[in-house]
Amino acid sequence: MTTTSEADTGTGYGRPKPSYNTRLREVGPGTPMGEALRRYWHPIASSETLIAGALPQKTRVLGEDLVVFRDGQGRPGVVFERCAHRGASLYYGRVEDDGIRCCYHGWKFDVQGHCIEQACEPGLGRRRDAARQPWYPAAERYGLVFVYMGPPELKPELPRYDALENPAEDERYFASWPIPGATITGAPADFSWLNIYENSADPTHVTWLHSTHSGYQMTGTGTFGYPENFFDPALIAERLTYERTDHGVKYTQRFEVEGEDGEVTEYGFAVDQHLPNVFGLPDFVKIAPDGRQDQLLWIVPSDDTSHRTFFSIRTNDPERFGRFLGGITQNGKQNHELTDEEHQKFPGDTEAQGSQGAITLDSEETLATGDRGVVMLRRMLLAMADDVEAGRDPINIIRDASEVHHVETGLFTLGKRPAGENADAPAAAGV
Repeated sequence: MTTTSEADTGTGYGRPKPSYNTRLREVGPGTPMGEALRRYWHPIASSETLIAGALPQKTRVLGEDLVVFRDGQGRPGVVFERCAHRGASLYYGRVEDDGIRCCYHGWKFDVQGHCIEQACEPGLGRRRDAARQPWYPAAERYGLVFVYMGPPELKPELPRYDALENPAEDERYFASWPIPGATITGAPADFSWLNIYENSADPTHVTWLHSTHSGYQMTGTGTFGYPENFFDPALIAERLTYERTDHGVKYTQRFEVEGEDGEVTEYGFAVDQHLPNVFGLPDFVKIAPDGRQDQLLWIVPSDDTSHRTFFSIRTNDPERFGRFLGGITQNGKQNHELTDEEHQKFPGDTEAQGSQGAITLDSEETLATGDRGVVMLRRMLLAMADDVEAGRDPINIIRDASEVHHVETGLFTLGKRPAGENADAPAAAGV
């Protein structure tokens, strides 16, 4: 007698070919997101480490190969890598007082791409004005050099953020990674910019990845840092709120700390994203409530499958800079110190985000309640692309140079209750 078992269900056989949302995730010239991103200024280098007259730096932004340099007069310049004469790379060029000179035939271009000398031509180039090296406008703020790669007639004002404005007399901007290969042109990573930018709208990963799965990775947890209950996966869903703001997406995670006298203080840990690619982080190592936000990050696409991260911190405390750089450890070590086995056993952001692939496959996702912030962010980014296609300014385009964006990132006191009072009782106003 022959019996037939029921067919297995849910196997991988016959699944459709995986795909991603090209409208959201491709950033090259002419793509919807690429054209939208070109309406904004983006960091391209650290001001402090882009030294006048030093060697030019090669980089890639929004799918375009560029060279960034500072001429001998101190002016930052951003030009196409390929020389307009015969195509040699200006990465091998020589920076001079008034521009950059190609290594191949000695043509020299200023920071706006004007050909100001053709070394081997009669009269140093009697028709040199006919040559123009493609270039992009550059400007500096908050310790960073920014580039604008969009339509010249639509160039906006370079944005300002209250978190970084008006540094005190003893404060400075820290804006350069002390990492080989990242000091001048930002920290590179070989996966899509959205893998990390979406992560900044995803607080649930902190609860699981940075604690429950890999052990407490935020330095100071349970002592001078955040309490262990901050990372409780059983409580995270009821503690989170998400909201769409005038600038982007913001989430707030509530948690409680009991003082030595038994008084309980409720805090809100808030992360505020400003489209298209900016967000702030509170001090994620040391409990520091109700202070002025002092830091921003920018996630700049190099192309569809890689990006660079830039930051600026306004502070007079080098330890604040140190907490930002080394405040997350894996098995008590920095990421580059781990063995292959430790990378697998104690993964962090680099492992999780990189393993999503060079571009996340949207067709393979199963989104849930904890992904509300990610969904909101994606919808706003797509609306940004829609606006550009319709001939409108997208969100956060600045036309008034006096405008300053308010950053609502930080750790905020939400309320207090005396020792022994039930958590359901009305809380006193926060200080």
